[in-house]
Amino acid sequence: MDSNGSRPLEDLVHWNGELSELITNARRGEPSSTVTFRRGHAVAAAEKVVAGLASPGHLVDWAQAVHFEDRVDVEEGHEGLLTQFLVEVSTPELFEPVTHEVCQRWLRLLQTSPASAPEAAAHG
Repeated sequence: MDSNGSRPLEDLVHWNGELSELITNARRGEPSSTVTFRRGHAVAAAEKVVAGLASPGHLVDWAQAVHFEDRVDVEEGHEGLLTQFLVEVSTPELFEPVTHEVCQRWLRLLQTSPASAPEAAAHG
């Protein structure tokens, strides 16, 4: 894996740093690099809001950046759950405003979802 090309994307999905800088750097990254968005990334992002380390608005911005980035793949076996998380959080105007309570509900869902459940069947 090209350490220069994928690093900005890795930092974005891990939310390692200042969000606007992460988004800018990811957009400038190597066009052929890809990363996998995993359940742990979603958990960590929601935990940032619950812990008061980020605002719900920042979570929306982060989810939009991750969701609309073509070079981010979703973890196999969790596609349904993780895609639903990204879609709902990135478009609160279509679902519900992102609040601390919404983040706590997502945390419960993400942490209790069986590791190998066929997501599409559960949410389809």
